[in-house]
Amino acid sequence: MMHLAVREDDLERAESLVARLGAQDFADSAMFAAGRNDSVTMVRLLAEADSTASFGNVVNAVWQVGEWLQRPAVAEPFARAAAARREGAVRGNVLLAENLIAQGRWTVADSALVVAGRAASDPRTRIRRGLWATLPFLAVPRAQLEAIRADVAAWDPAKAPSPPGPASELLPQVQHYVLGLLASRLGDGAAALREAAQLETAPVSEGNQPVMRSLAAAVRADVALGAHRPADALKALEAVRGEVPLDLSGASPFGEDYARFLRGEALLAAGNDDEALRWFEHGFDGSPDEMAFRAQVSFRLGDIYERKGERQKAIDSYSKFARLWAACDPRLKPAVDDARARLARLTAEPRS
Repeated sequence: MMHLAVREDDLERAESLVARLGAQDFADSAMFAAGRNDSVTMVRLLAEADSTASFGNVVNAVWQVGEWLQRPAVAEPFARAAAARREGAVRGNVLLAENLIAQGRWTVADSALVVAGRAASDPRTRIRRGLWATLPFLAVPRAQLEAIRADVAAWDPAKAPSPPGPASELLPQVQHYVLGLLASRLGDGAAALREAAQLETAPVSEGNQPVMRSLAAAVRADVALGAHRPADALKALEAVRGEVPLDLSGASPFGEDYARFLRGEALLAAGNDDEALRWFEHGFDGSPDEMAFRAQVSFRLGDIYERKGERQKAIDSYSKFARLWAACDPRLKPAVDDARARLARLTAEPRS
């Protein structure tokens, strides 16, 4: 209930719900202070984040301010505090990287991921680095993509077993998925399709076979979109049906966020604004990688709303994109400049 109230921009109702339960914690306090632009309380909480607040509470503050309020720039100091904590060398730096990616800041995000990778031999860090590097809108330089591809390929699951857990048990298959997307991003469609074929024949339990089909379909769709074949991408994505086991639904990449994004992109490329609008409006709320996609989803919604003549919705969506990516990497700044130019045009138009 509190999450819903925050997402509906009703902080007063959210605070009332928490007060009624008498359960306001550090993360709640950070979220409410951020929502009220209460700088005095924020300074105090950040000081606590560096030392006295529990690591878990600091992590939750990053999540609630960055994802619930959709203000990753405001959440960033909490993420940096988590990364600086002794117990945060891995989790804190991965959290910081996720926060920075939400802001279009791949360069510093990658540095945090490298720190996390050096702090532990857990293969999930290099896999996550590979996943984020393949996001097409981050435009990761080719040399970095090639280096990350070599790093992911160098991991041998047989020699470095994964930690226990349902998601970790599928890391060897996720390795094929990441390598497929990296190959696609590097223009090596044949190699990407070989990785997709490996996924489709992966030796997994019957319950996980639909997940493998979905991952393979996303790789195939990515290759098709890269070749400007949106109809083929949509055909491939028919295999993505949301058949995700509950114990995997909250873990990336099993939540199918990227497949939904690809579907929206393919629909736009095919000229089907109405269906693309449905996917972008409702496909990412509360999903595992919501914040990684939120800025780009907002820009695409603005574009669709503008074409439909829904002026205020277009303004709101472009404004959100420009705010989320205000400090993006310099090579990504043209996208922000484009959004701001569209905003200037829309706000200058006389109201009908």
